[in-house]
Amino acid sequence: MASADTLPHSKEADEDADMFDDATDGPASSIDGGNNNATATETHEKSVQQQLASNPPPAALPTGWFLKPSHINAPGNYYYFNQDTGECCWDLPATASSTSAAALAAEAVSQESLNATAAAAAAAVKSILKRAEPTAAENNASTTQTTADTTTTKVGKSSSTSSTSRKKQKTDDREKHREKHHHSSSSSSPKEVRVLHILKKHKDSRRPASWRNPKITDSKQKAISDLHELLSILSESSSNPKELRATFEELAKTESDCSSAKRGGDLGFFGRKKMQPAFEKASFGLRVGELTREVVDTSSGVHIILRLA
Repeated sequence: MASADTLPHSKEADEDADMFDDATDGPASSIDGGNNNATATETHEKSVQQQLASNPPPAALPTGWFLKPSHINAPGNYYYFNQDTGECCWDLPATASSTSAAALAAEAVSQESLNATAAAAAAAVKSILKRAEPTAAENNASTTQTTADTTTTKVGKSSSTSSTSRKKQKTDDREKHREKHHHSSSSSSPKEVRVLHILKKHKDSRRPASWRNPKITDSKQKAISDLHELLSILSESSSNPKELRATFEELAKTESDCSSAKRGGDLGFFGRKKMQPAFEKASFGLRVGELTREVVDTSSGVHIILRLA
């Protein structure tokens, strides 16, 4: 009977055996490696602690300070730089606590200064307001003066208005009286008449110039022809006295060479021997509201006339 050692071994059996050996050897090897790593870590930590104990790190820099390498003055060395203030120094800056204390002290001084300034300003404003505030007596006096001024102004305006009204009324009454008088005597021979006229000058006038034309070169016939055209326009309004007067005044303002053009041709009241004979005869020969049918010739030029009174 063959022993186990003499039993034939197949390739598959050998691979199984190898696999079994690897499985049994693997876990033991892994445990040993883990123990070694833990020991190394503990040793490193103890070494670091010892180094820190013998050479502790410097205290933290105050807020805003940084350690920077020197590249110009002392290459290889370091200096301290404050990014907030721009300050540089070789020595370790003051601690955060001392810096904070100094800042607090400065802030307290600044606050006290601000409080004092504010108090002084408030006192000054109060003093100014007190001086500016009027007393009750001043207020009463001011009110009384204002009332008196207002009353005086009203009285003055009233007096002025009354005076102007009276003057205007007197003027109107005088004009009405004169017009009434002349109207009543229009059928007879009035002492004065009031007329509107339009003058056309020509080159043979005694002064051939006017506000319309500084040098008049029109012929006498041309001036007469222009007036006949105006008479034709006015004849359309002859049946309405108010319309006739309004039309005459508008034409006079633009067509008359007399300075009375700015008044619509109004010459006002005038008596005998105040105008050139031909003009006087034509004016006194018209009835109130009547317009000349023909052109009136004088040394000043040629005219058309409308009697108002």
